Amino acid sequence: MKSNLVFYLLSFIFCTKAYSVCSSKEYLVRSHFRRSYVKSDGTLVRSSHVKAYCKSLSAGSLYLKDRIKNSYPPNWPYKNEKLEKWSEDEIQRMIEALDEIPETLLGTKIKGFYRLQKAKDFPNPASNSSDSIVIYNSAFDRDRNLSQVLAHELSHHSYQNLTETDRQDYRRATGWQMELAADGNIYWSGRKTGYIEDDGANSHEEDFSNNLEYFLFNPDKLRKIAPGAYDWIQRHYGNDFRRKKGIK
Repeated sequence: MKSNLVFYLLSFIFCTKAYSVCSSKEYLVRSHFRRSYVKSDGTLVRSSHVKAYCKSLSAGSLYLKDRIKNSYPPNWPYKNEKLEKWSEDEIQRMIEALDEIPETLLGTKIKGFYRLQKAKDFPNPASNSSDSIVIYNSAFDRDRNLSQVLAHELSHHSYQNLTETDRQDYRRATGWQMELAADGNIYWSGRKTGYIEDDGANSHEEDFSNNLEYFLFNPDKLRKIAPGAYDWIQRHYGNDFRRKKGIK
């Protein structure tokens, strides 16, 4: 018992000292155990004990600051999904993954990233609501591309932030058909083929999120299957809308 107390005391002192020497352009990474995982470029990162150190601030770390929430997402409809606590290892994985994503997708309207254990539609790795993103245990599986998972969820928010004019422009460019119902309301029916993922047929928002995800992580496949979507994304977001590779 005494030895454990000494260990935690020394760890606290070390972290405090490390924090005191971190510059204004750095943040403290606390000592933690890192699980093995595979980076999006295929590099295997082996499990190890990481000592506390100062790390340079990045777009991902700045964006995630104050958005990591160890609480239940507000107004979350699936009350049977159990709460999980963020670990230091997971937070560092999140920062690394966000650093690969174009800053255009880092929408400020998202108020928090929440951790739940298992989705009702397991093995789904993540989900979202109007201002929250929920991350499940499966998002951190060794063979899962966390950056791609986050890009998909952030793309939902990107679609929600589009003007109605841009939404209609996207739907027309990707083959969704506008129909005027007898009640005077406008409805959009999906195209027959050309979905990069089957669930894109469920809604134009899901179709949009799938297409943005593939534009960043498998552009050749998107250009082949849904060229209209590829062209619209490139035109709307510009030539700099690309995944950042080689992030340390």
